[in-house]
Amino acid sequence: MKRLIVLLAVCSSFMIATSVMATPVYPTLDTVLSDGGGSLLVTDMSLLAGITECGQSYVHLTDLTSPETAVATILLEAASYAQQNEFGIYNYNGAGVAPSASEMLLIMQGADAVPRSATIQFDLVGGIAWYDRNSNSTQDPGETATVGSTFGFYLNSPDSDGGISDPTFYTDELLNPDTTAVEHGLIYDTRHVTGAITGDPDVVVAFEDLLEGHSDHDYTDMVVGVTDLAPVPEPATVTLLGLCSLALVRKKRRA
Repeated sequence: MKRLIVLLAVCSSFMIATSVMATPVYPTLDTVLSDGGGSLLVTDMSLLAGITECGQSYVHLTDLTSPETAVATILLEAASYAQQNEFGIYNYNGAGVAPSASEMLLIMQGADAVPRSATIQFDLVGGIAWYDRNSNSTQDPGETATVGSTFGFYLNSPDSDGGISDPTFYTDELLNPDTTAVEHGLIYDTRHVTGAITGDPDVVVAFEDLLEGHSDHDYTDMVVGVTDLAPVPEPATVTLLGLCSLALVRKKRRA
């Protein structure tokens, strides 16, 4: 009984802490895609109204039949660093665990702009992701990385502030070089939306490319829609929520 009481207390504290930690207010997807005159690829902004970032750091492929592909399309790039920012994906090794250079795949470079698209191919057996940037059906150097079916997104920025230069920002806030309290990369779950964005992406990723010391928090610096993906709940959160649910069930049965 004491263990049950302790677990319930932990669950209660977790719920309170989660509520407190959720204090940063991030823009809704329609606000993001309306910036600077709006995205040319949005066909019905009203369908995006009120969609908030999903609170997750990673995504996974929804179709595990090899060979699997995902299509990434730049939706908006309202940034002074637009010609220098670089967008890519990185392998999931666990929350807060940084990828190696061989686990990061560059998808969009500075010269790429709306409506640039890239088809990422996944070899799920070999654990390799490939983007045929040179369009020659050959895996040239720099076109592949060790990335499995679960991954996050990153942005290389040329920004500099507070002793930090040329930072790499991740959708996992624990990996960001300036702050873990505020996200640099937001993931919006759009699987339930059709007819709002050309190509009907399943997730939209929105990055802030400025270091926290002088950030404007608009998340319009690199906005990319990607198909055939779903957000992944944080493992620790899922585990604890599961324990909380079990504890509540046990308490109800004993009542």
